[in-house]
Amino acid sequence: MAHTTRILVAGIAMAGALVSAKQSEAANPQANAAAARPAVGPTAAGVRTTSPALATLIREATERSETFRGLIDTIEASDGIVHVSEGKCRHGARACLPLTMTVAGPFRILFIFVRIDTRRADWDYMGSIGHELYHAIEVLSDPRITSSHAMVQLFTNEGRVVNGTFETNAAVDTGSAVRVEVLEVLRAESR
Repeated sequence: MAHTTRILVAGIAMAGALVSAKQSEAANPQANAAAARPAVGPTAAGVRTTSPALATLIREATERSETFRGLIDTIEASDGIVHVSEGKCRHGARACLPLTMTVAGPFRILFIFVRIDTRRADWDYMGSIGHELYHAIEVLSDPRITSSHAMVQLFTNEGRVVNGTFETNAAVDTGSAVRVEVLEVLRAESR
């Protein structure tokens, strides 16, 4: 009986703390708006990474590129989870979205691999990650795409083959836009 009472009291205390936190958030709309964007990392809802190097690149790209922020926001608003990991890509690409998808409950899970080479500039990696995030959005924008086979069909119909991989003009343009925006901010910061 004492054990049940302790659990009940702990539950009531936790509920009270949650209600108090929600009331505090409602009283401070600026803090609430700032907290709306989840941190990139293993706890982020839509875009996740466990790599410290990639977490830094994604955070800095989000801060420096409006296009990149839009990509993150679009994925966050979807039913997708995109894991960005260090890894190798076929055909020597520096980043890729393998044509594999896992469905777990209400979520469609995609993976992006990035081949880290310390000789490359960070802004270039940010553009490559943005390029692949755009491909993820191309997939996630159609709720009927729930398998690797459906991903292949999408890119067969919508893309073209470049160096043995599927490509779309919109992803190329997005990667370029991220690179330009990040470079502009870096130049302004160095003045």
